[in-house]
This record gives sequence, C-alpha cells and structure tokens, in this order.
Amino acid sequence: MKSAVFASGVALGLLLISPWLNAQPTRQAPPKISVDVPFDFMVGHVMFPAGHYTVQPVGSRTFHLQAARGPASVTFATGPISTPSPAGTTRLIFLQENRHYQLRELWMNSSIGARIPRPQGEQFRTVGEPRVEVPASCAACN
Repeated sequence: MKSAVFASGVALGLLLISPWLNAQPTRQAPPKISVDVPFDFMVGHVMFPAGHYTVQPVGSRTFHLQAARGPASVTFATGPISTPSPAGTTRLIFLQENRHYQLRELWMNSSIGARIPRPQGEQFRTVGEPRVEVPASCAACN
C-alpha cells in the first residue's frame, strides 16, 4: 500500500514539473568553424603548422583559433567585410605575404565574414599566387 502511494506521489510530481522542464530555453551552440589547412600559416605574428583547426567567436568581432592537436592557439580581432561573398561556402582565405601565408578572412557563409587586419606599420609584399581559399565546415553558422 505504501509503495502504491509513493508511486502515485512520484507520478503526480512529474506531472506538475513537466511543463516547467519543457519551458526551459534551449541554448544554441556558438558557431564553430573546422578546417584542415594544408600549409604553414600565420595569424598576426604567430606561426602555425599545417593541420586541423577550429575557429570560434569569443566576442562580437573577436575569434579564437585552436589547433586540434597541441597547444597552438591565438585570439585575434577582426573587422567587418562590407561586400557579401559570392560563394556561399564556409572557408578561410589566406594571402601569401613575405613568403608566408597570412590568414586574412574567414567566412561562415555568404553573408557573414570577417577580415583580419594587417599589423600596423608593417609593409607586406605579395608574391606568387596571392589568394588561397581553404574550404571549411561550420556548425551553427546559419
């Protein structure tokens, strides 16, 4: 008899709290770009080896690049890109400057992009193929 009363109490309690549980807002995961960069590259003054990386926003115009293996990471500020990209794919864009590939743009989709400014006071010389686009994938970028 006591177990039947206990079971009824538990069932009633679940019925009473179930609307509250369903009403909780779901948190959407922040956008996360995953990319395999096939060459060594730089972000600002920091050199990174070829490999798998993730890029996530950490502020309104600030991103964090993290290597999948090892401690290599950097947080960097970006500026807006005023022209939407004609290609709708997620990708990172590198420019070859002073014999190094520099990360210059990241695109989450055709309308959301960010430009990484050059360090002030530095002169860059572009050689060879100046622009390299590396395709990436993005979770929660729409």
